[in-house]
Order: sequence, then C-alpha cells, then structure tokens
Amino acid sequence: MTTTTDKTRIAAIYNPQNQTKTQLIESFVVRQKLFHKLFKSIKEAKMEVPEQHYLIQGRRGMGKTTLLLRIAYEIENDPVLNSWLIPVIFNEEEYGIRRLFKLWERIMELLEQRNPEFNFEQAERLKLSKQSEDDNTYERALFEHLSAELNRTSKKIILFIDNFGEMARKLSDEEAHRLRKILQTSPDIRIIAASAVVLESFYRYDHPFYEFFRVEELKGLDKKETRDLLLSLSEHYKKETVAHIVEQFPGRIEALRRITGGVIRTIVLLFEIFADDDDGSAFNDLELILDRVTPLYKHRMDDLSDQQQAIVEAIALNWDALSVKEIAEQTRLESKIISAQLQNLEKNGIVLKVYTKTKNHYYIIAERFFNIWFLMRNGRRNDEKRVRWLVQFLEEWCDEKLIENRPKKYEISSTPSNTAQEPQLLTIAANQLPESKTQALSFMTNAEFLDKEPEHTSTYLILMLAKGEKQWLFDLFNSPEGESVQLKDRFKPIYYAVLKSMDHPDYLRMGEELVQTIDEILARAAQMAVDYA
Repeated sequence: MTTTTDKTRIAAIYNPQNQTKTQLIESFVVRQKLFHKLFKSIKEAKMEVPEQHYLIQGRRGMGKTTLLLRIAYEIENDPVLNSWLIPVIFNEEEYGIRRLFKLWERIMELLEQRNPEFNFEQAERLKLSKQSEDDNTYERALFEHLSAELNRTSKKIILFIDNFGEMARKLSDEEAHRLRKILQTSPDIRIIAASAVVLESFYRYDHPFYEFFRVEELKGLDKKETRDLLLSLSEHYKKETVAHIVEQFPGRIEALRRITGGVIRTIVLLFEIFADDDDGSAFNDLELILDRVTPLYKHRMDDLSDQQQAIVEAIALNWDALSVKEIAEQTRLESKIISAQLQNLEKNGIVLKVYTKTKNHYYIIAERFFNIWFLMRNGRRNDEKRVRWLVQFLEEWCDEKLIENRPKKYEISSTPSNTAQEPQLLTIAANQLPESKTQALSFMTNAEFLDKEPEHTSTYLILMLAKGEKQWLFDLFNSPEGESVQLKDRFKPIYYAVLKSMDHPDYLRMGEELVQTIDEILARAAQMAVDYA
C-alpha cells in the first residue's frame, strides 16, 4: 500500500512548485531533449543584445510548469550563469497582472524577495504617487526604474511565466505593442513562457506578438517516455509492483497511454494506482483514474455557461467530431449562437476545430481524456460499453506477445457454426471472398460471439481490409445488422482505418487517441496483403 507520506510526496508532482528544488530535479525524467535545447540557448547567450524569446505550448498536465522550473533551477545551480543572470519565477496563476505596469510591479516584488542587493524604494514612492499620474506614465517610470537597477547591479533577468496566454489576453493592444517593443530592444530581459491554450491571435499578422515567440509544442508522452517515467517513479518510491506491471503487462500500460493522451499528470496518477493495486485490467485502472480526476473535470464543466455546457455535452456524448448543424439538431440552439460559443470554447482550449475541405468544419473535445471522463460519468448506460470496448481493443492490440502469437494464415473449413461456443471465424477461407463474406456475416451480427471472441473478429476485419474489401467493410459497419450489434463502437479503430483507406471525409471526425492505432492497423493490413499475395 502507498503510505500517507508517499501520497503526499506523489501529490507534489501534480503541483511542481510545492516540490523542493532537489525533489523536482530528481523526478525530472521526461522532456529531457527540450530541456537541454532551451538551456543550451540560455547558456550560450550573453544577453548583450536582445535574445530570442520562447513560448512552450501544451495542454494541462503536459509538464510545462515542471519544465520551466527545471530550467530555472539549472540557471541557479550554474556558477557562471547565476553570477549575472537571475531567473524570475512567477506563480502558476498570476491573477493580479491585468495591466503592463502590474507586470513590472510583480517582477520587482519577486526580485526583492530573493535578492537584497536590489533597491526598489523609488518604485514604492512611484506607487504612492500613482494617483497623480496616468497608467502609461506610471508604467514607463516603473520600467525605467527596473532597468536602472539592473544596470546598477550588472544583472540580467529571465522571466519564467506560466499561463502566459491568459496574461497576454488581459493586456490592451497598446500595452502588448509596448511590451513587444521592450522585449525587442532591451538586452536585460528575456522570457521563457508557457501556455495551456493555442494562442491563435499570435498567428495573426496584425497581432503585436505575431511570429515573435519561438514556439515549442509539448505533446503527450510516447511509449518509451511513459515506460521511463513509470520505472523511474517505481525506483524512486521503492514500488517494485509497478516495475512488475510495466515489464509484464505492456499492453495494459500502452492502452492507457493512448486513451489518456500520454498526459504526464495522468501517468503519475496511473503510477499511484499501480502502487496500490497491481491486480487489475486497463479498464479497471481507467475507472480509478477517472475517480481521481472527477473534481478537476467537474469544476471545468461548472465554469461553463449553460449554453456552453449544452454544446460540450452534445459533442462529448457523440465522442467523435460534430458539425454546427449536428450540434444544433441535438441542442436546439440557433446555429449563430453555437458558432459564437464555439469560438469561446476554442479560445479556452475546451473544443478543437477540425478543418474540412468545405465550409462545414467539425468540432471535437480537445482533451480526449476529458471526453472519456464525460462519457463514463455523465453518459448514457451504453456509453460505458463504448469506452470499455475501445480500452479492451487497445489493451489486446498493444500486447506485442499476443500479436506475435496470432496466426498469419487461415485454413479452409466447412460451414462454420453460428454459435459462440464453436468460434470458427478465423478458419474461414480468406481466398474465397464471396463464401467468406457470407459465412462471416453470421458471426458479425452475433453479439454473443462478438463479446466472447473480439480478437478473432478484429483479425478477420483487418484481413478483409488487406484483401481490398474496403467498400464491403464500410457497408457492413453501416448496415442495420452491423448497427444492431454496435459494430462501429466495438471495433472503432478498424472502422476509422477503413475510412482512412477510402479517403472518406468522415475520417476527420476521429479523435487523436486513435491516430497511432489506425496507422498500425493499416500497416498490419499492408503486411497481410503481402503474406497473401
């Protein structure tokens, strides 16, 4: 069992600023490549001229805060850098910075807390006399005083600002232009910022920060990174059961990585669950993770307006992307209202726009694990089955040992039994397509068989894809018989692999949790085609 002390220490991983410097450095296992890249840029810069500024983008829980702190601590630990460069670490949330002058006030406050050599008494006098000055005059006076102190002490500063997107939105265009000009011309200040939302305004040519920051995107952990993180945590916290699961049940780990998007915070939750209970399945693990993220996700829903909640509910319950027209049909809201609310949901990182070749774009829940949570905790009775089927498919699909043991050839058999007790689907002759398809239908429409032998069915479906039977598969998935047993939901990745192979526009409705699996399915089908050539 995980002790109270362990849980307290693990919980600190969710809030990196609550960790000590030593704890954070020791637990920093992933994001090493980007860390070294950014630190190299800092190490090599003398800041004799204005330097390149960076913006790290990534969804919540991807490790942005931890990365910022790790770089800042490395500067502090470097005897050469720390003699002239001071990292200024902002809180994860800085609600008070709504104007540019507030930024300078906050920088001076943070500098004074940790560096007694600075003297900001004049700034205090400026603050007291602010009532007799306009904000712009006050802001300029503050910045001049900050610059003078940096020159007097022969110091430079590098600002580590989390949630920079929220801060930048609060500045007026005039203030944003002013900040850009300062950063372009001052060699004393550099910014390494992070944002949980894609700042689309930064990509507009008329925006003050258009192409100003060098953007580094944090994506979900890959298979190796997830393994490395879990094994590192296992060693650090002396949890041998976790290492055992990682080594013996790779499919269980990989299924959860894909379904959760490889979010670091979620992988740490997974470690905590493994440390407490190693006797489970990927779906049981998922249930436990969902319990622990419920307060966070519930709060996210509660913060939305009534109309936004209705739109998010419609998209989340569908799981796959919807058009504005389809959302309108489900919510009974006017299309123009939906379009306006979707823009706000996009800005806040709740919804993602999926561009199509027409004007009718699709909209999908941006964080796919949030969508899974909604289906499992707020969906209809059948929605849990949809999630369970996908998790089970992924767990079996991602187990390389099972895949290696699968037969590559199928023998000709007599007419197969129509019962689940004698599954013979995989013995149907693959080279006799008319007879094969006719015989297969009796299995494909038998829910009892599908429940008992999903891996046989998935192998057969991929085999048919390898034989070029795309249209037959599409028709099967969308037939009344296929819909009666929810064939599309049972074999969701294979269905989307069929759509992609056909270049069908509905392929764009798919969530990112399926992308890697679909590519692997198509690769498997291509190999099968070679085997049967």
